[in-house]
Amino acid sequence: MGEIRSALEIALEKADRLGKISKEELEQQKWSDEGKKIAASYIQGKIDNLQEALSKLQGSDVAAVLDGVMDVLLRNVMLPRDTMQWDSINRALKGLAEVKGSSAAQVIPQIEQLLRTYEQTRDQYRQQFKEQINQRMGGAQGMYGMEADEMQALAALEQEWTKISSQINDQFEQQLAPMKEYLRG
Repeated sequence: MGEIRSALEIALEKADRLGKISKEELEQQKWSDEGKKIAASYIQGKIDNLQEALSKLQGSDVAAVLDGVMDVLLRNVMLPRDTMQWDSINRALKGLAEVKGSSAAQVIPQIEQLLRTYEQTRDQYRQQFKEQINQRMGGAQGMYGMEADEMQALAALEQEWTKISSQINDQFEQQLAPMKEYLRG
């Protein structure tokens, strides 16, 4: 899972790099940032046609713009933690198909299938785990009236679920990474 950084940390990191980069690299960064803005607007639904938005950029460094676009689109192709994420995932996949064309035609359905399989696997494990908890806890609902040893057992079960969930995520992330890398190339 990626590291979450504050806006200040990102700004300080950029400021540190600015002192070390050339004028050409600064120009590349500017166009990459422009691509990121366009892709973010597309993901949010503010832009309907990504190709059309990109075609409006004239005289820019197209490679840098596309690099920024790809960065944002691929960052939005992730293992869905809840159903609300599917909107941005689907927009990102649609955008990748627009940008990459036929080279993405085979990989995108595989990514969609992998993400759906991830959801099914996670849900099956979650259901099995809930059943185990009910069996271990004697079907007790709620924490009122639980003994201290029952509370400790529940905490241990939560840790166990965190470990299982992490293993599932790692397994599917390892499968998703090469597909995303293929699309980047």
